[in-house]
Amino acid sequence: MTKEERYQASAEQLLKLVGGKENIISAAHCATRLRLVLKDESKADVDGILKVDLVKGQFANGGQFQIIIGSGTVNEVYKRFIETGGIAESSKSDVKQAAAQKMNPLQRLVKTLSDVFVPLIPALVASGLMMGLNNVLTANGLFIPGQSLVEAYPALADIAAMINTFASAAYAFLPILIGFSATKMFGGNPYLGAVIGMIMVSGDLLNAYSYGTAVTEGTIPVWNILGLTVEKVGYQGTVLPVLAASYILSFVEKKLHKHIPEVLDNLLTPLLTVMITGFLTFTLVGGVMRTAGDMLTNGFVWMHDTLGVVGGMALGFLYSPLTMTGMHHSLLPVDIQMVAAGGSFLLAIASCNNVAQGGATICAMLRTKDKKLKSVAATSGVSAMLGITEPAMFGVNLKLKYPFYGAMIGSALGGGYVTLMNVLNTAPGTAGVVGFVCVPASSMLHFLIGTAISIVAGFVFTYLMSNMKRFNKELEKNVIGSPLTGTAIAMKEVPDDTFAAEVLGKGMAVVPTEGKVVAPCEGEISTLFETKHAVGITTKDGVELLIHVGVNTVELGGKYYETHVAQGDKVKPGQLLLTFDIEKIQAAGYNISTPVIIANTDDYQNVIGLKTGNIKCMEPLVKVEEA
Repeated sequence: MTKEERYQASAEQLLKLVGGKENIISAAHCATRLRLVLKDESKADVDGILKVDLVKGQFANGGQFQIIIGSGTVNEVYKRFIETGGIAESSKSDVKQAAAQKMNPLQRLVKTLSDVFVPLIPALVASGLMMGLNNVLTANGLFIPGQSLVEAYPALADIAAMINTFASAAYAFLPILIGFSATKMFGGNPYLGAVIGMIMVSGDLLNAYSYGTAVTEGTIPVWNILGLTVEKVGYQGTVLPVLAASYILSFVEKKLHKHIPEVLDNLLTPLLTVMITGFLTFTLVGGVMRTAGDMLTNGFVWMHDTLGVVGGMALGFLYSPLTMTGMHHSLLPVDIQMVAAGGSFLLAIASCNNVAQGGATICAMLRTKDKKLKSVAATSGVSAMLGITEPAMFGVNLKLKYPFYGAMIGSALGGGYVTLMNVLNTAPGTAGVVGFVCVPASSMLHFLIGTAISIVAGFVFTYLMSNMKRFNKELEKNVIGSPLTGTAIAMKEVPDDTFAAEVLGKGMAVVPTEGKVVAPCEGEISTLFETKHAVGITTKDGVELLIHVGVNTVELGGKYYETHVAQGDKVKPGQLLLTFDIEKIQAAGYNISTPVIIANTDDYQNVIGLKTGNIKCMEPLVKVEEA
């Protein structure tokens, strides 16, 4: 059978085995894999697929059904696959979008929030830390009884004012940032998204943070349009309304592009898009969100007043999801009214939530192997302790998921304690560790105990979940353990130009102290050299791994090596693959440095080394990040 006949036969078999054309939503390929989105993955015959001539493996991940074929071959099979089935060609991004549609609504919401906020993290982290510094300078009684630092030392007043101006900008105009990022993600013009964000925080509107006072005083400004009464209230600090507006804008813009003549498109489409979206934002989106906010507020007050400690725990548990949508701002009027009446329970609950997010984020920083995420977690965790949770929540906790669950539990426990001890704030304040200055002296200790419970519980439960594969997907996905015990070194330190320049792919290397190689993960032996000095594994997640024991050791012709598996074998983590005699190989004049290479590096956005120095067999060595 010729190569062309093998390509055609494999394509025809695969089309049938995945359930036929009618079971395929989208199809694309990368350097080594067919990437399919299937209507019903249960219709795919996995055992049959693995027996197809050119197939090296199969796995499902993130809604994609991926079939590993190999570099240089997959494009030939793919071409015949779509021709045979009459399937429209898709890009990898098209397949990812189609895969996302298979997620449940909550998964899609979390993914959307994460995708929108990740580019904004540096701005939010910087602003959050500056806001925390300003809070320290201006908090009454934090260091000096009855005074803030700026009151005790007036020379600090202008410094604090400048810092506050710098810090508040990103949050005051957050809808602009979200509008740009979200509209871009939804496929609309991001600059029009920014315009909608600007409209939502226009100076002509009542500032959202003043809404509570306006409600109590009955001074909410309105527009009267064609019999409709529309509140002129801004959306400072909100998330969900801006996302909804960005989605509406993208939808409207796409429809207008299709129906407006090309000669008028550049003139009319932006005009009508902004006008229609703006009108719907202030009538439909604003009304729905504020009505939902009122319902949530009434529910919160009922739980606290009726259920006692149980209600406090429920409030603490639910406060994180509420903050995630930005609807916690709907509680401001209630907080102000209760403060005026003698005391509010909301600051203590909110503080427990915020510091729990911080405790969970700090734990995630210690547990994650992603160096970039560690850096973000370090700064955003501190910011959350001081009351600014967006960078921690969207940049770390929701992205990993398990820290968000840990924070919810920590917040619930702290919320239960402050409710039991009836901790009330007698003035509005920052919902963080420094919030204790807004409660009476008799409750300060209980406030601090409640926040301490939240921090510790958030940290502990995050740690426990980080060890559970059910919650922490990072433990099992795209993290490659060391196949040897020894000393981990950067690839550039390997004394061979080909390896050092990462011509064969990125990765790490290990100088072994024990003469055995084990499977660092579950997979299939895709390559086994006759000279026994190297072995290739394709993992169950599609990572193509090459373990090359020594430099130029192919020249030994297999001497001093012994194999314990055969090509095509399925292997489990820790299973013995090769043994070799370190002393004899070195005595023969060969360097024993062992590169661990990601052969399909081009399929990934990044390949990250996780450790240098002493490393034990199976300890995390390399992580690949999805493109």
